[in-house]
Amino acid sequence: GKGNVDRNPADPEIPMDGNKDTRAIWSPMILNDDNRFLLDQGWQTMTDPIYGDEIIFTDFDYVKAAFRHPAITQDYNLSFSGGNDVGHYYAGLEYYDAESLPISAFYNRISAIFNGDYKINRWLTSYSTFNFSKNKYKEVSSTSYENYFGRMISAPPTMRGYSADGELLLGQSSGDGNPQKNIDAFHRDNNRDKLSLGESLKFNITKGLSLKASALWMFEKNANESFNKDYMSAPNTWVQTRASSATFDETFRQTYNLIANYDLSVANHTISVLAGSEYYDEYLKGFSAGGSGAPTDDFADLALTSSAAGQRSIDSQHSRYRILSFLGRLNYDYLDKYLLSATFRRDGYSLLRNNRWGFFPGVSVGWVFSKEQFMESLSNIVSFAKFKASYGANGNVSGVGTYELQGAYSIINFNGNVGYRLSTVSNQGLRWERSNTFDTGLDISFLQNRINTGITYYNRRTTDKFASIPLPGSSGMTSIRSNNGSLLNSGVEMELGFRIIENKDWNWNINTNIAYNKSKVLKLPDNSLERNRQNAIQVYSGNGDELIWVGGYQEGQSPGDMYAYVAEGIFKSEEQLRAIAANRLDRTINPYGSGKILYGPEAWSRLTDAEKANGHPIQVGDVIWKDVNGDGVIDQYDKVYMGNTIPKFIGGLTNTLSWKGIGIFARVDYALGHYQHDTAWPWLSGLSRSIVKL
Repeated sequence: GKGNVDRNPADPEIPMDGNKDTRAIWSPMILNDDNRFLLDQGWQTMTDPIYGDEIIFTDFDYVKAAFRHPAITQDYNLSFSGGNDVGHYYAGLEYYDAESLPISAFYNRISAIFNGDYKINRWLTSYSTFNFSKNKYKEVSSTSYENYFGRMISAPPTMRGYSADGELLLGQSSGDGNPQKNIDAFHRDNNRDKLSLGESLKFNITKGLSLKASALWMFEKNANESFNKDYMSAPNTWVQTRASSATFDETFRQTYNLIANYDLSVANHTISVLAGSEYYDEYLKGFSAGGSGAPTDDFADLALTSSAAGQRSIDSQHSRYRILSFLGRLNYDYLDKYLLSATFRRDGYSLLRNNRWGFFPGVSVGWVFSKEQFMESLSNIVSFAKFKASYGANGNVSGVGTYELQGAYSIINFNGNVGYRLSTVSNQGLRWERSNTFDTGLDISFLQNRINTGITYYNRRTTDKFASIPLPGSSGMTSIRSNNGSLLNSGVEMELGFRIIENKDWNWNINTNIAYNKSKVLKLPDNSLERNRQNAIQVYSGNGDELIWVGGYQEGQSPGDMYAYVAEGIFKSEEQLRAIAANRLDRTINPYGSGKILYGPEAWSRLTDAEKANGHPIQVGDVIWKDVNGDGVIDQYDKVYMGNTIPKFIGGLTNTLSWKGIGIFARVDYALGHYQHDTAWPWLSGLSRSIVKL
């Protein structure tokens, strides 16, 4: 930039200011006679906090440039409903349009819904449903959302957004710089259509016996086009490949179930039996193509891309899986006081190989003791009281890829020839992740159910838990999914609700809940290490140089323990720096974990150029990290226990107030008793500490 003064970034006596890289045309400039005229055009000056130079800059707000103020969301609904003793219907239309905070991003949806039932005759009723939505959206194109928010919010106001001639400046790159520079360069046309049709027929066979057959068909279509015009990727660097791509995929999901239900009441006994089966099938197929080298920015058609070797690509995809389930339930009620329920599910999942079927039973009991004779004297106070207990099993296979377990091959080019290699190892033995839960509790209501309370204790043991086991690089793969041991979760949940006002015009309800949870690793695969530890680290125990293994997953311990370096302050003067550094050895590891190494000032002159490129001398403004064992070295063993990242308490509070149908709703959720490590905020703000107790 005009007026900049070159400095050598490798000079240990002149470290670079994070807000001023003198090699970049978007950085602030040192004030001199060549650029002093800009002061008459609204530019400002300030003293460089590190060098003491007088710099000239424009106060450019990247947040205002990169984000909408405000981002407006519109939602319009129109609905109709009605019915009689033969049938009922509901129909609705919706238009939803939301501007995203990042400029140029948006989401738009038009949807329609219809639900209806019709009594064909006394023993047959039809239930129909129809849903359709058309979605159009655009996301951040040049980078990820995480990077977009982080870079824009952290950009200092001294970075130039405009040149002296009023031209927009990009910044460091298209992913990190001013998004207004390339706002029209990235064309995106993303469309998603969804349609679902459902039909059910209920047959009333005899008194208490009914049979319901249902079918649901769901279609989803995605059609996306992308075209990058010529755009600036870095100052004075243009990307002119004019990449164009298009993708199309369609997913068809179908569900069929047949459920029989029988209800019987004899004297004070009520029995309800349900049995049925369900079948689910999902099939996806798609097509994609891409190219580059279009002659102009005016056309995005793939046919106009270059036909030269390596300029075009084409691919197709197919995936399918199925679930077959059998289920049953028995409910028994005696005198509305003694309750029993038993359930079972048997699920077969095609994604698993040798262990597709899982059986998951459950049983629960309840006792409404407020109806007992010994509670009659308290009926004016206690309006309802129930003891409950249950035990049941649940299965989980979420996250398993469609063809992850059967093994897969991928194409590889070697010496000009196309070949195949194993890209996913066969994993035939993976089993359902299974949770067995026992819980017991009390539900009690007071003063005609105006105050409602509940307390429940639960104990959940998860076995065959899914986890990714790292593999050596020589295997050609990074990891494999495994049934990795067992985990115990136990705790107490409490609920409290108040029906404060209930009359013709006013209603006011307050509900709150809180839960205490504790986790413990019970069993891990035998790996010949103490407590079969996984992903643990070593730290000083506090007894000299003695090391102990902590964190990660270890049998008998709670997961989520967090260890970090302790910041004792900031080097505020050269004298303080020399006094502390004199007791340190030559090298210390960077606690931020970036892989760079911080070197003591006396050692800098003995380093090679390559070593200097990976570090910088300790200087005023750097953090003073705690040397736990006093050996003069800050390394990974100097980390100390900070807390656990898993909340001990979670809960919420809702407050609903309405008057003649006009309501106000407020909700608060919270988590307490844990620590959070915010890796983004210190980078955005320049803070040295980022661990917060909650």
